[in-house]
Amino acid sequence: MSHAPVQPTRGGIGIIHRDGRVLVRKRLKGQYYEGFWEFPGGKCEAGETPAQATERECLEEVGLAIRVIRHRRTIQHRYPHAFVELHFHDCSLVNPHAEPDPTTGFVWLEPAALVGLRFPEANDPIVEELAREAQPQRDQT
Repeated sequence: MSHAPVQPTRGGIGIIHRDGRVLVRKRLKGQYYEGFWEFPGGKCEAGETPAQATERECLEEVGLAIRVIRHRRTIQHRYPHAFVELHFHDCSLVNPHAEPDPTTGFVWLEPAALVGLRFPEANDPIVEELAREAQPQRDQT
């Protein structure tokens, strides 16, 4: 008998772009998928859209004010511990020179570097898309 919820937990995820790189970090000790990499974001609160959750979570989690530019993709995924509906958004920084709070562990990486890192499975299509989109830029140099 499955105890997984019927309705997914909705979340907003920010793919924050700057200078050809995106913001990611290793998941913290004690979290599901500890040691895996992640984009900033989190669960939607009551009455909150995924885009609003993305902006709020980035400010709370990373210390960065961001602007959602566009909805990239929604992915539903059933993990052993949760059923999620993740709304991935391309984002920019309100202050283009701002840096993440150093205590958060977030770092800027080129999209091609993400392919070699372990992300929770729901992120795989996004990681592949980002690397594919960055390919033409590398080929032109």
